[in-house]
Amino acid sequence: MKKSVYIILFLLFSGTMFSQSSIEFKLITIGIHPDKSLRQDPSMYENRIDDNANFIIEPGMMISFQKYIYLASLSFQFSQAFYSDAAAKLAGTTNVLLKYKFYHKYKFASSLGLGPSLSYRKDWNDINQYIENDGYTVNGHWQTKWMLGAELSFYYYNGNKGDYSLSFYYGASYGGALVSLGYRYWINSIAMLSTDCSTCGNKFKKKRFKSWWKRHISSHF
Repeated sequence: MKKSVYIILFLLFSGTMFSQSSIEFKLITIGIHPDKSLRQDPSMYENRIDDNANFIIEPGMMISFQKYIYLASLSFQFSQAFYSDAAAKLAGTTNVLLKYKFYHKYKFASSLGLGPSLSYRKDWNDINQYIENDGYTVNGHWQTKWMLGAELSFYYYNGNKGDYSLSFYYGASYGGALVSLGYRYWINSIAMLSTDCSTCGNKFKKKRFKSWWKRHISSHF
């Protein structure tokens, strides 16, 4: 899997770095852990919101660089995140995803990404309730695990070379997903405007007004 990451990174940064690309800053808010069989003893999760630790406050930051490789639909995304994990220990994830934009209507867009993800965290073995059954490997004071990362993102274009985002990312921790709120800035807006651009911002308003004028005014003359 490591070789796959290196190959994808080479493709990601080869050619013109800023050609049809964007950078995104995300604020990680909570972690969702719906599968009881994949959770540890809830008492070890200090920042749990509910008694069963389905929802846990896991604050942090993630930064992503996205480069389109096919029109405005297919792209590579490299992300790096650091956050306080479910056990309130320092953790992080590094991932490279192949993303596909499956929906785009006016200012709204949605995408799904899949790819290799390296999860790492401060060693949990010093926690009394911890049972080592989640596949992590101990490396010094850290635990690491390769996983398949997946991200579902929703975007709203704000009309100023940027999008507000809501993302759900699986691959930062075993059996859990991170929820984040972010802002994506378009370094080069060609990719953003190449699909459904005629229905964006002022162009959409002019087109809608022109259509209304033809139907309700011009038809009477």
